[in-house]
Amino acid sequence: MSQVNRPLDENLDAPRRDGVNAKQWGKWIEVRVDDRLPTRGDRPAHLHCAQPDIFWAALLEKAYAKLYGGYSFLKYGTVGRALQDLTGAVVQSVPPSGPLLGGAVPRSTLLIAISGVEKETKRRRSGLLTEHPYCVTGLARVRANSTDSVTHGSGSSAGDTSLIRLRSPWIGGEWGGVWCGAWSERSWEWNALNERDRELLSSRSSNDCEFWMSVNEFLTRFVVIWLAHIGPDDWALEPGLHTRAPWRAALAVRQWRAGFNAGGPHRFIETTATNPQFRIRVPPGHPSKAHVVVAVAQKYECYRSRNYEDEEIGFTIYEVPPGMQRVTPQYVSEQMPLDFAPLSNLREIATFFALPAGDFVVMPHAAQHREGRFLLRIFADQHTDVWEVNEENLVIHNIAADFCDERTIDARILYKLRTRYPHEIDATQLQAILKAHGGTNRGFRGLGGINCGPSLELCRGMLALRDPALGGRLSIEHVPALIGLMRFWKAAFRRCGPSSSGTATLSRGIWASKVSSYCLRGLLWAGGATASNKVLEALVSRFTRNRQITLEGYLLSMARLHLAHERYHSLDAKAKASPLSLEEMILMTIYS
Repeated sequence: MSQVNRPLDENLDAPRRDGVNAKQWGKWIEVRVDDRLPTRGDRPAHLHCAQPDIFWAALLEKAYAKLYGGYSFLKYGTVGRALQDLTGAVVQSVPPSGPLLGGAVPRSTLLIAISGVEKETKRRRSGLLTEHPYCVTGLARVRANSTDSVTHGSGSSAGDTSLIRLRSPWIGGEWGGVWCGAWSERSWEWNALNERDRELLSSRSSNDCEFWMSVNEFLTRFVVIWLAHIGPDDWALEPGLHTRAPWRAALAVRQWRAGFNAGGPHRFIETTATNPQFRIRVPPGHPSKAHVVVAVAQKYECYRSRNYEDEEIGFTIYEVPPGMQRVTPQYVSEQMPLDFAPLSNLREIATFFALPAGDFVVMPHAAQHREGRFLLRIFADQHTDVWEVNEENLVIHNIAADFCDERTIDARILYKLRTRYPHEIDATQLQAILKAHGGTNRGFRGLGGINCGPSLELCRGMLALRDPALGGRLSIEHVPALIGLMRFWKAAFRRCGPSSSGTATLSRGIWASKVSSYCLRGLLWAGGATASNKVLEALVSRFTRNRQITLEGYLLSMARLHLAHERYHSLDAKAKASPLSLEEMILMTIYS
């Protein structure tokens, strides 16, 4: 095999370099190649055009081979993968069906149909190439002996015939790959139409490679359809697609984190609701259902994909009441999903839905506890609202102020504290107060004990809640309120932490117990606070270990949240324009 036999540039020592764009994980990348082509004899060794002076196909193949690391790796590819790389589309393969054609053909979707194995004898052969791709280019519905018979669409009424237009991959050879049966060129079926309709359908088949056939015949002779749904950005760049209506699209790049949102498929009832959730709202008032495409892709790189795509991904979709903000474990246990894409070790999983008016939640997932990044794309053919389910960062009410109203207990505790400790204490002294006489002193019962109880770090966090001057010391008057606050949070931990499935272990005492970190969102709710997805992820990273959280970690989480809220609102009171958002303040406080 010679390296260069027919160069495109007269200067052999300085090959020209051109770029070809390919899309990888939602982003276009440029692949640059020179014009030197491998040849065999006097022709390009691989893909080439019939005309000897045209080389675009060979150069495109060279760039595509470079994207994957060599020509030898192209034999492992599929039609769907090539469509995805070269068009940037959401690609899926489905069995042929009439309703699917009616929903996809009018939109900016490329349809590639793969023919089945020819069953007829040579004498009755249809002309189709066996197991070859054909491009679906249009639909029509005709009615014989009608003055106005040709219409668009795939559905048909009595007396109508639905037709589909296809383009052959190439022309030539004995059969040419063109359909020779009913509704083919010069077939007798065209005689039943008036002259105007025949001319109209003929003008739509302007390409020599195109032909018509009935939809029913198509469904029996083609075994699979590859759908390439083009996003609105790429639709705008391609004038050839402007005759088709664009999709509306939403895109999100997120990640699964073990212990936070890697909850796995819907069969894991206690954790699947922690997966990232995205809401689709189809408003009422539209006469037909909304066609929606949901696609989840795992992180990949083309030149590594042959060894990388061994991880499994999928997604689940639930129909939910309009007032439900988030799919919860209780809802998962009581309701079956509307549909789901099972775990598959594919680069991207996509499904085409026809959704009525209502609210739906899509939850992308991988295997339980598996970490990784993913790309979610949701396309719709009509107005739909799509957003990520997220909570606001809120402290519902000031629990400490509620406990300060217990005057009798406060007076009793304060009397004992004043006789033993100075007017102002530091974190070490606060720790001693919470630990001392934990099993006998009524005022501190349940907060600590011998060789257990709150750590010095937790005491510093609690002290900071009542130390606006940042002096590192706490007035003894504030200790009862902190004790009440800790007692409330500990009760919430006891109430929400234990689980019949073993997600919590409380046998060694409350301070030694561990709860699944997937329960942290519910624990925050029970403690009187809500957190955004980003803040919750930071809390899991900071205060959990091995996908579990202790009472100590939970109390630290609550203390940091309350501290961040107080600091932020105090800054906001002093300055009308705060340089930080509340979420940024919380994240800074968590990692401090």
